[in-house]
Amino acid sequence: MTRSPTVDRPETSSSERALDGVRRFPARVLRSVRAALERATVSEVVAIGLALSIGITIGTVLVGSQVAVLASVAGLAAAGAIVLLASEQAVVRGVGGVLAVPVSLLVLAPTVLVADLVRVGGVGRYAGVTVWALLVAAFAAGLFVWERFGDGGVRRGATGTVVAAVGVVGVALFRLVPESAARERAGVAAADAAGWLWNAVVVADGPWALGSFAVLLFATAVGLRTSLNYVALERFMPPDRRASVSAALDGLERGCDVAVRLAVVIGLAAVVVPTLADQVESTLLTPGDLAAVVPAPLGEGLAALITASSLRLVLCLVLGLAVGFAGLEWLRRALRRDAARVFATLVAPALGGGVVAVALAWALAEPVLAADPAAGLDGVAPASVVALAGAVPPFALAAGVLAVGLVSLASLSFAVVGLRTFRIVPRRAIGAALAAGAILLLAAGLAVVGRVELAIATAAGAFVVWDVGEYGDGMRRDLGAGSTTVRAEFVHLGGSLLSGLVIAGGTIALYRWTAVDAPVTDPAYAALAVVTGLLAVVLVAWALRG
Repeated sequence: MTRSPTVDRPETSSSERALDGVRRFPARVLRSVRAALERATVSEVVAIGLALSIGITIGTVLVGSQVAVLASVAGLAAAGAIVLLASEQAVVRGVGGVLAVPVSLLVLAPTVLVADLVRVGGVGRYAGVTVWALLVAAFAAGLFVWERFGDGGVRRGATGTVVAAVGVVGVALFRLVPESAARERAGVAAADAAGWLWNAVVVADGPWALGSFAVLLFATAVGLRTSLNYVALERFMPPDRRASVSAALDGLERGCDVAVRLAVVIGLAAVVVPTLADQVESTLLTPGDLAAVVPAPLGEGLAALITASSLRLVLCLVLGLAVGFAGLEWLRRALRRDAARVFATLVAPALGGGVVAVALAWALAEPVLAADPAAGLDGVAPASVVALAGAVPPFALAAGVLAVGLVSLASLSFAVVGLRTFRIVPRRAIGAALAAGAILLLAAGLAVVGRVELAIATAAGAFVVWDVGEYGDGMRRDLGAGSTTVRAEFVHLGGSLLSGLVIAGGTIALYRWTAVDAPVTDPAYAALAVVTGLLAVVLVAWALRG
């Protein structure tokens, strides 16, 4: 038996393998997109289309077509960047870092608009909520059929965004360090900024006291709960104490859940109460307003608790310890695996973001200089920070704008992570639930501006989006992507649409009767109202059963 001669194959270096991976990346992306489209059910495709169309339509009514389209496109682009940054492969994460920088500019524009509208106060707050809801709805629609949505994928993508921001900040510092004028002012500006941050977070002597306390409480609860789930402290205890320690940690996690809900309530109260109380001149509810609105001594006690510097300092320390323990646990796990691969996967977004930031910063240097960021900071930041912004080279300023954009992209992702962590949205069909919740916020905005009937129809549309998307997700997960489910899905889709129409029509009819102050005295009208309500209930139950 003769053997075929062996052929010596030249060994490929790591750089050649990396270049080969880059060359194959477009084909890999196309295969992934094709697989996602094949995996999506008819119901999920319809739910995505409904979420985007309702969002753009209602957003046009509330904030204009240009802002609505911009927010929706930014949400979809953010979803694509997060998917790439959540990959386990270093090359894919590097490409995600490259794409995340220009995408962050799309996200930054509506985010700045949201901040400006909230700062204006009054009805502007609800316009800001509308823009943010459009972002979230499009973001959820872009991740509808992503297998890792709700299973840690968004969290990993958000951390990849933060790493890309670190790379962009490195580019800015590389250009900033040689400037002697900037170096001279940087130390004073850093000290003043630290003092300003200390006063805002710990001392809390300004009008943003309730808002800063809500943000601090939310961040501490999220960080502590995440660290408890990640570190597993009970393994450090003796075997006979692990059960009791585990029970205590479970109770602490439940306390974190309560703290998050309390933080959300405080934040909403700080924003909504001034408008409801006709305090349109005030941006947020202040501790003094809280003491005046809530009966004594409860109001005074709440105001003193929220402004207590010792409590805020404890929350900051707990947050720091939680982040530190989580970081040490991540380092311990990384050292037990392939260190080179872990390091490459970690720094890939920073390298990708830094490379594209160089080109974009040069392109945006003149527009950023013309915008005069120092003038925008005047009256908001300390004077030394304003002076430093005036001494920073335009290239470094443009890179700083890109870093802020990446932070806004990360904040959008971390907001979704927080909603999932504390079970405000479910793990299954999270895209449908998130999109439906955002559409409900749009309905609330319509109600605020007096478009009640359109608000009712929008709320019914939110129900349809959730029901159709949840049904499609269940069919895909339970029966598989290759199953023949078109007939059942169309039957369920028809039932959901019909039930939404009946619910909206019946509610609008009842609203009109109430609005004109016309009592339903005719037996025929009364019977019609009762039958309409019963029919709506029956159709909803039938649609939910599938």
